[in-house]
Amino acid sequence: MKTVTAREFYHNAALVDGLRDGQQLVVTSKGKPKFIVSKGERPRMTREIAEQRAFGSAKGKKIDGVAFIRSLKK
Repeated sequence: MKTVTAREFYHNAALVDGLRDGQQLVVTSKGKPKFIVSKGERPRMTREIAEQRAFGSAKGKKIDGVAFIRSLKK
């Protein structure tokens, strides 16, 4: 794991290109880690993954997402 300051990262964002797949870059500010940059294939959200991560009971009734969003607009 490589560590750089926020200033270094801002001025040289190509540091991410030098990372190997799975390697991480820790960006710090004032000596404290602010965020971590990882290089690798971007995970894709599938319907199955979304349903697993959803809150509530999996055996419960299905929620109509469009109707829910429309209800928020009212």
